[in-house]
Amino acid sequence: MTAPNNGYTLRCISCNAVNDERKTSTYCTECGSVLTVDYHESRKEIQYPLNTLLPDPLKHDATTLRRLSRLSELYGADLYAKLELENPTGCFKDRGSFVEVQKALELGADAICLASTGNMAASVAAYACYFKIPCFVFVPEKTPETKLAQSTIYDATIIKIKGDFKMCEILCREFAKSGNYYLAGDYVFRQEGQKSFSYELFEQGPVDYDYIFVPVGAGTNLAAIYKGFNELKDAGQITRIPSFVAVQPEQSSPVVEGIFKKEKIIKDHVNTMADAVAVGDPFDFYKVMEAIKDTNGLAFTATENEILESVKEMTVEEGIYTEPACAIPLATFKNNAATFRGKKCLFVLTGTGLKSSHIVTKYSLSSPVLSPKLERIQQYIESGFPEMQRKSWGQSREMIMGNVNMDDEHSRLYEEYVSGISKKGKTLKEEEIKALKSLVYNEDTKLEKPVEVLDYKLTMRMHGLVSAAVKLRLPNGEEIISLDQGVGPLDAVLTAIKAETDEFIPLVVKSHEVEILSPDTDSLVVATLVLEKEDFTFTSKGVSPDTIEAVIQAFVKGLAIANKALVV
Repeated sequence: MTAPNNGYTLRCISCNAVNDERKTSTYCTECGSVLTVDYHESRKEIQYPLNTLLPDPLKHDATTLRRLSRLSELYGADLYAKLELENPTGCFKDRGSFVEVQKALELGADAICLASTGNMAASVAAYACYFKIPCFVFVPEKTPETKLAQSTIYDATIIKIKGDFKMCEILCREFAKSGNYYLAGDYVFRQEGQKSFSYELFEQGPVDYDYIFVPVGAGTNLAAIYKGFNELKDAGQITRIPSFVAVQPEQSSPVVEGIFKKEKIIKDHVNTMADAVAVGDPFDFYKVMEAIKDTNGLAFTATENEILESVKEMTVEEGIYTEPACAIPLATFKNNAATFRGKKCLFVLTGTGLKSSHIVTKYSLSSPVLSPKLERIQQYIESGFPEMQRKSWGQSREMIMGNVNMDDEHSRLYEEYVSGISKKGKTLKEEEIKALKSLVYNEDTKLEKPVEVLDYKLTMRMHGLVSAAVKLRLPNGEEIISLDQGVGPLDAVLTAIKAETDEFIPLVVKSHEVEILSPDTDSLVVATLVLEKEDFTFTSKGVSPDTIEAVIQAFVKGLAIANKALVV
């Protein structure tokens, strides 16, 4: 399928100026527009802009082309998926990284650098690691750690930047200019690698698709697939090119908006769970617009809820677990089902869902921990909770908990929470009630608290440590006041409690998280603590309108959980 090129020209798509790859592989040096590779002759085999093409050391087989039989029957269309999530790092980016890293070596670069939302970072790092060239990755601060883990294991240097992807791009370009560093990314040579998708698809059977749905961020992948089809057509391998459908999240849709307005749109800030396509300044917008225009293509967006629903549907109906960006093709197809009825459509599934575990965690209801008794398991199954768990996908804490039947002990615990909250003058809102029920349902009602916090007082200072006085009831019934200091109110209170409890259960607070359930000033607060004792780790939650009280609840409950576990 591969062969060395017979020569090529690096041309600007706007002014047609010929550019020197030793000076730029990003923007035209004459007008600042983007570049493309023109080969001096058409060939049936794929051509790459490399003097010597090394075999791909990581990818040995084509990604699966699969008919989506259940979804086809459900929606009255002939639906297929190309599983790009089967690439070595779980993402389509590997096709481009394979070429880019070799180009960096060919040009004699000392290192390779790039800005990334996560997937490209892992991909470039993998190939850079194999070819033994240092790799520097600039990522936005909110990039999921699950995606960065791949880059880290491939020995990349991760540089987290405060801000969005655009800021990462700017700084990475400056960094590249500061040394002999090859700037990788959604640029011309990456496109040459990613066009292999089209050649591979051609070898897997007739490419007689009516539409090809492609998730779009920077736009390079859609542009690359379109270029591959054009090369196949010029070489006489195919006679027509399918219509392209560019799809984006509604909350990050500069390409779709730009296609309708016929001009490039730049978003200062984009925020979507489909972080793989969260790009505010789409590098290859004009190439995408050309592909849509030349193929009589379309462009659509999907809401966050529609994306979540489609992640679930693709998983349940076809057994394919994708990251959120890959769910946008199905979501937009469903929204426009009448347009595509009876048509042969291909969904490009660009990345695996294993990179988006944080999404599953956030938008699904966790299972409770049950006591080791058969009757308790049966009670749980009959409670309605498992069914509610399945139906609550995509609703976060706002699931309908009213249909779940709590046992007497959990109902008592719930009423205790409500009573304590009401005494503070707080009226629970519907979403707070649901969240509280969800939390209570996961609690162990048989916990014996080894210590009770009766009251506390804080002395705040403008400068210096915060002082805490905490009134405690110890296991022997004695009431004492523990005095201590901390760097803040939470630290001061916990330090004062631990001064007494460490004698019988020494716990280390490894982390804490505070979730505010509504924008109101009296919002219910859920505090989550991760506690550790030697090789044991315990997680506990507390809930209150008062943040400090929620943390205290969580710590005391953690003491009880640890005490019970260690005794067992």
